[in-house]
Formats: sequence, C-alpha cells, structure tokens
Amino acid sequence: MVSEAHGAMSPLLEAVGISKRFGGLRALSGVSLRLASGSITGLIGPNGAGKTTFFNVLTGIYKPDEGTLQFAGQPLPAGQPHAVAACGIARTFQNIRLFANMSVLENVMVGRHVRTRAGVLGALFRTAATRREEEAITARALELLDYVGIGAQAARVASTLSYGDQRRLEIARALATDPRLLALDEPAAGMNATERARLGELIRRIREDGTAVLLIEHDVKWVMQLCDRVLVLDYGECIAEGTPQAVQSDPKVIEAYLGMGGA
Repeated sequence: MVSEAHGAMSPLLEAVGISKRFGGLRALSGVSLRLASGSITGLIGPNGAGKTTFFNVLTGIYKPDEGTLQFAGQPLPAGQPHAVAACGIARTFQNIRLFANMSVLENVMVGRHVRTRAGVLGALFRTAATRREEEAITARALELLDYVGIGAQAARVASTLSYGDQRRLEIARALATDPRLLALDEPAAGMNATERARLGELIRRIREDGTAVLLIEHDVKWVMQLCDRVLVLDYGECIAEGTPQAVQSDPKVIEAYLGMGGA
C-alpha cells in the first residue's frame, strides 16, 4: 500500500516493499511509503506493529531484508546511519538520547558537525578556517535553540531541563544536520496537553519551513489533528493509509487499533 502526501509527482522518500526479519519473527512485511516534501505523515499502530523497526530501517540502523529505499531520487544507503544523516534524514528516538552532562548548546553543536569540513589537523592546530567554522556552528546552534523555544537555556546542563524541553532539545539537535526529512519517534510521549499543543505548533512550523516530518505517535487524536497523511501498521503490515479522516473510518483500523482505545 502506498502513501503520498499532497499528490506530489516526485516523492521525497519512496520505500517499496520493505521487509525485515529477526530470526523467525517477521517485523515488517512489504511496507511501502511515498512521502512528499512539505508534509507531515503519521505512522501509527498497536505496540509491536513494526513502527520503530521501520524507522530503524529508514535511518540506516537496520538493513532491510527485502525492498528498496530512495530519497530525493537516489538510493538510500542501507545500514549506514551516518550516510543516511548526510543524505538529509535526521531522527529522534523514543527514549531521550542526549549528552546529559554537556550543555544544551553543546548538544546542538554536536549535531551540526555532520555538515562541517574541519579535519583532524585543523582541530589540532586551530587554523583560522577551523575557528571560523566553529563560530558558525555556535551561531547556528543558538539560532536553532531559539527556533525550538529554549534559547534562554543554552548554558544549562542538558539533564537539568524539563522533560518537554529535553524533547525540544533533541529536535534542535536533529535540525542541526539540515535535514530534508525529520523522523520523530514518539515525540509527544510523556507530555501533558499543553506541551503537546506547543509541540504540534513547532512541528507545523518545521513543515512550513520546508522540512518534511514523519512521526510515530500513540496519541491518535493528536496525530489525526496534526498530520496530512497517516499510515497504519499492524503485525508488520500496512493495513490502511490516507487522510486522517479516511483512516479513522477504516474498519480494519477501528478493529486493530482505534477500537482498543488508542493505546
């Protein structure tokens, strides 16, 4: 089954027939997705449906056993997370993965280094080019912290931020790689209603500024309000795709997922 946001002629991301096995367990079975620039796409399904496995294949953590991945018209490197990031796909994780003892600013600067050119010699001898690049990294990191709404906390140690602000910091670090696609794994997990609303505003802004967003989330109501398209997985297979309105009324979705209380 194929999902394509806004009817774009040339999708930014095209995954065709993605399958992944772990021993005798088939975690993904022929999942396909077409995702356009300037879109927000939701990936939902019950626990164990294969959502995070799909993210891990997309971002190079796992190699697919079957299927193809293309990004911006080019094959996506399989099993190479650093190469995938360089291609323009950034992600956050279900469990927050910050450098807890580093400052908020330093966490974002780490993400920016995927787009830098300074080598070992430049770092050792602190050449003029290296210093200029480091200044540019710092400036861009501060811009991104302001963008996600936590610029005033740049000097704080990351572990001292509130839970919601740590999520925002993860997004800022991902944005530091200049992605064309931002993949968010349960970004609203653990947030209250106010924090979710603010996060939704940020995600819409990211989309409006030209970065496509693909997100996993268990808060079905929030997904339906936020996303342009929704893809539903169950036992590793796509059982529905389309607009939020179409997905909500699909009998297979109601039986497999929404009928379980949106858990």
